[in-house]
Amino acid sequence: MRQPCLRCAAIALCLLAGCHAAPTPQQKQAAALKLFHNDHVKRYELQASPVVTLPDGSLDASGIWIPELDDKAHQLVYPEQTRIECNRGEQNCLEMRVSFTAVGNDFVMVDGPEETLWPIKSWDKNSLVAGYGPLPMLTKLEEKCQSHVLSIVFASGTVTDSDIPTHGQGCEAMKETNTYRLASGWYEVDTSPHNDAVKDTAPK
Repeated sequence: MRQPCLRCAAIALCLLAGCHAAPTPQQKQAAALKLFHNDHVKRYELQASPVVTLPDGSLDASGIWIPELDDKAHQLVYPEQTRIECNRGEQNCLEMRVSFTAVGNDFVMVDGPEETLWPIKSWDKNSLVAGYGPLPMLTKLEEKCQSHVLSIVFASGTVTDSDIPTHGQGCEAMKETNTYRLASGWYEVDTSPHNDAVKDTAPK
């Protein structure tokens, strides 16, 4: 669903260094993070639950997706801010997501909102589980080679999204399960002269 742009990184490596030996997945990830990182895009995370329960029992969750391994090596190439609405009586949760696309420090572009419908699999007093995929008729690897599971635990206010590989034919590039948690917060673009007006809570 939100795989690091390894294809973009591979193209960038070819353009910058010439296409000789194929880069390793780690080299692709590092190249993508370096190429599409912008020092002015800063993460602001709050220590609060991202989930709000409405009087009719419906749920509203908003915040930013953060990798389960929250270190510099596992950051999303394109930071994402999202809102998820799960209404009682409906068959789906609706996610509306925007992403911040950057190339170095030259510019930042906000893409979206991109809508995703999450078919609800179960909803009881403790949790909600929704999911979809794989979708073999599509061409994007992250859609045809992965299933996606959204989980909301009510007592803790925990929201997670997992991309699970199918290990099918032609899906060798998708090997690991990637899990993200929804944190209360947002992204800001710091336009101050010295880039110091906004505190960045992302790992250094």
